[in-house]
Amino acid sequence: MKSSAIYTTPLVEPTQKRAKETYRSLLRAAQEIIAEDGFEALNSNAIVDRAGLTPPAFYRYFENKHSILAVLGRQLMDAQNAIVGELLSRDGWTGERALEETRSLVRGTLKVTEGFKGGYALMVSLRAIPALREIRLSSHSHVAAQMTERYLEIDRNADRAEIYDRFRLASEIGYASVEMLLETDECDRERIIGRTAEAIRAVLTP
Repeated sequence: MKSSAIYTTPLVEPTQKRAKETYRSLLRAAQEIIAEDGFEALNSNAIVDRAGLTPPAFYRYFENKHSILAVLGRQLMDAQNAIVGELLSRDGWTGERALEETRSLVRGTLKVTEGFKGGYALMVSLRAIPALREIRLSSHSHVAAQMTERYLEIDRNADRAEIYDRFRLASEIGYASVEMLLETDECDRERIIGRTAEAIRAVLTP
């Protein structure tokens, strides 16, 4: 049973300079907390204490801690998806360079996630917290749909449903690999990235 999605935008959109600074301070404080102690340590009091603000400032923009996680999760997904957009803008993602481009995609997604403060904890929260899962699922569905449309521009005779299924599975394989590499350093990164790219290309190969 699917849970209700949480809004991935603030309750009130900040427009004035001071309001924007307050909003950014809350997001930054939340990122610092989950980066240091995980999303279990996140709550509104901890956030406002870290940001040097008061509880009313938090509740002006967010209903609860899941709401701020939703906003950050959407930002992370958008940053990851931008890597896919770059790939789709090039011609090398099919044909002879496909495997190397897929490696670059996995490597780039990993780099973006590491560069996003609290990125790993956010990935975990998007999988572990039922109310937030729809953010991850809708993001991956969107990416699979984008890649399907791009593929059909090249092969108009391909079966849309089959191609979508392949890209949807490919996105989950890549996501799981990135999460694993962020979680542990016991494996050789480039080897895992290479194997992940091979697995993705195997899924996409007719």
